[in-house]
Amino acid sequence: MAHHELPPLERLLAVEECKRLMVEYGRRLDHGRGASAADLFTEDGAWRSPAIDAVGREELRSFFARRDALTARTTRHVVTNIAVDVLDADHARGVSVAVELRDDRGPDGLAVDTRPAIAGDYEDEFVRVGGCWLFRERRVVVAFKRETEAFMRPLPPEGQR
Repeated sequence: MAHHELPPLERLLAVEECKRLMVEYGRRLDHGRGASAADLFTEDGAWRSPAIDAVGREELRSFFARRDALTARTTRHVVTNIAVDVLDADHARGVSVAVELRDDRGPDGLAVDTRPAIAGDYEDEFVRVGGCWLFRERRVVVAFKRETEAFMRPLPPEGQR
């Protein structure tokens, strides 16, 4: 079904479900459930950045689990200026502006560095599988990084993890 043939309410629901997926991704990473963010991707889903390509649920789970292991770290993924284009009943694309606050907690349990660690764009491809919208690809396009930021280091080789 072509974009213009999709009923308006169906298109609106698809947009809202894709936006909810974007929010849920950040919540899981920000609240110690990073490994489960892999479940928001298709089986062959991909997360791509300038330094990392994680493809497939196993690689994604391993990649996101690294965040869970950093127990002193606090992050907040702030995603705004979201635009979702529904291509048909089962495919959509999205773009958004992403800002990540990131710091380790101090003795009082709070982080202090409020400068964004990185800011840029997400370019997303969504697919509906079994009635649920999932990421097929989430691409991070970095525009800014904090001067001290060692941005998204690649995974160490398989034998060194």
